[in-house]
Amino acid sequence: MTDGNEELKIIMVALRGMGKTSLLAAMHEEFHKTFERANLQTWVDDNNTLRAIEECKSVLRNIGAKLENQVTPTQPKDNPWNDQGFSFELGSSGKKFMKLRFTDPSGEYFNPDATGEYKEYVKRQLNECDAVVIPIDATALMQKKTGKVNNAEIGTWHEEKNNSQRITQLLKDAYTNVTSPRLVILAPVKCETYTKTSRDAESLLYHVKIGYSELLNFLKSESLIDKVAVVITPVQTIGNVVFSYAKTYDDGYTKFEYHKTPINAPYEPKDGDQPLRYILLFLINVFLENKKEILQKEQQKLETLTSELGKNKQDLEAAKTEFDKKQKLLNDRNKMWWLARDIFNIFDDRESPFYEAKGRFEEKQSELRETQSNFQFTLLKVEATQEQINAFNNALYKFAIACKNNDGFAIVQGYKWFHVPQSIF
Repeated sequence: MTDGNEELKIIMVALRGMGKTSLLAAMHEEFHKTFERANLQTWVDDNNTLRAIEECKSVLRNIGAKLENQVTPTQPKDNPWNDQGFSFELGSSGKKFMKLRFTDPSGEYFNPDATGEYKEYVKRQLNECDAVVIPIDATALMQKKTGKVNNAEIGTWHEEKNNSQRITQLLKDAYTNVTSPRLVILAPVKCETYTKTSRDAESLLYHVKIGYSELLNFLKSESLIDKVAVVITPVQTIGNVVFSYAKTYDDGYTKFEYHKTPINAPYEPKDGDQPLRYILLFLINVFLENKKEILQKEQQKLETLTSELGKNKQDLEAAKTEFDKKQKLLNDRNKMWWLARDIFNIFDDRESPFYEAKGRFEEKQSELRETQSNFQFTLLKVEATQEQINAFNNALYKFAIACKNNDGFAIVQGYKWFHVPQSIF
């Protein structure tokens, strides 16, 4: 939580050179259009991650016909906890309601031989983040040495490049005690070759499910199936490029070669908005569920305060009537000749009852002011929460309309987190 607003966290998870920053750049390319169409405003922090995204897009915009120049992988930090990620705030009508933070850690942190501090950082981030985005090298998944895989096969270099077993183990270690809703997005990247037709795209989807079957089975376990949503969203991170061939060097490293088609094709990522849309659909639904619970409690509190307010006014009126009565009696006594007054005071004290009544009256005034203050504060909170819910309900419709759920895109589990709720007013 920051500045009174919800902070929701997203982490990119993949080993070095998998295209985490390129995927984040493709998503960032769609930010303004996506939010403007949903009538939402954004406030973006200028930080190192944002600058890395802009540098990545600059490289991709000027990439050669054979993709000669490459994006520099995110470098590990001496202290991973200093990585603030890329954050922005969402709101409407000039009011900020929610903060989203994307973390794009170095792939070095996910290596099996990473330092203890890196491993602890990854485990804690995975445990705390609301959404996990896993880029998948589509070429490694879909190609074998003799060409494209058939229905029963997985690419020759899938485990070498995508490290699905390592990713699965990281999530198994982190998701031992999940108590709040989570989203896992499997995002095939560099997938232009495998999404040319609907049939190609459905084949890619099928192979993602095979290649990550252990992870998907784990997330379907009894303890997680109601808490974890899973979506598959392919993203063409560059656009207009196709796979050429795989080259294996003497040290055993295999590099995939691509080329543009046509050779002067611009940087034109496609479907970068889809992970973003699903993330927002999920996070806003989680946000709205929380806000509705808050709204219900505050409305109940408002009803209680309304009742208290009425009682306080009655108590104050009664205390004032008693105070006025005691004040009149005291005033009448004080008008008497002093000697008679002193004699009567011995047998009938009127000062003490007056001050007691005055104290009760002032106490009831204070109680009424406090209740009125609490009432106004709660009323403002109810109105603000209603405003937030209305703004995001409207946004959900527009996010949902443009979400793809075919031709390689799929909600694997957790449909309830992607529905568009009806207005509660």
